[in-house]
Amino acid sequence: MRVTFLGTGTSHGVPVIGCDCPVCRSPLPENKRLRSSIWLNFAGRNVVIDTGPEFRLQALRYGLRRLDAVLFSHAHADHIFGFDDIRRFCQMQGEAISVYASPETLKTLRCAFGYIFDLDRNDWTIPRAVPHVLDGPFSLFGQDIKPLTVYHGKTAVTGFRIGGFAYVTDCNMIPDQAMAALQNLEVLVLGALRYKPHHTHFSIGEAIRVIETLQPKYAYLTHLCHEVDHAELIASLPAGIQPAYDGLVVDL
Repeated sequence: MRVTFLGTGTSHGVPVIGCDCPVCRSPLPENKRLRSSIWLNFAGRNVVIDTGPEFRLQALRYGLRRLDAVLFSHAHADHIFGFDDIRRFCQMQGEAISVYASPETLKTLRCAFGYIFDLDRNDWTIPRAVPHVLDGPFSLFGQDIKPLTVYHGKTAVTGFRIGGFAYVTDCNMIPDQAMAALQNLEVLVLGALRYKPHHTHFSIGEAIRVIETLQPKYAYLTHLCHEVDHAELIASLPAGIQPAYDGLVVDL
């Protein structure tokens, strides 16, 4: 399986509008972060987790030319507001795209993008998606996927374990059941907003402690805000933990 990081930033993205901090003014490519999303390629299929506001730009930048399914972690704007951009894939492929999300997330998607779920139309002027409710482990293109419930403040968020890989973003609490399901990983991607504590996101220190408890072979921090400089962070992290960056490719 190949994992491509389409975006590794927060809801603001980096640089932040109107900000002149050192990270926002940094020429370092790794400090330029679109909204968080990843592209998984396995069994000759392309699956995306979350479609943030820059999804079209991400697809163009990293060469995503076919889309077979979308998994959603939750329904916050920075994770769903590029959903309409599946339209071009529907047109090229002549088919509706399968979408997997929790009942709560699907409810919001239907509210914001009800037209996408209208499968009675006979043209491709609008995108079309086939909804699938996440209510337990399932198989997608021959790959076993285990949804995991974590918490982003009071909001339930879906993390995903796919073989030896797991993607868990936007959370500040991982219940015991999910922690148990995250054992024996090859690669863990975990959200870590900034150095200072936050009421709905893990700080970098908190994320490190979770990683040290789970002991994956490798771990990457994502959903990083403009208070975090890539070069400074990478120099301070323990062995086996790195900050992710837009365009990073990891092969498992």
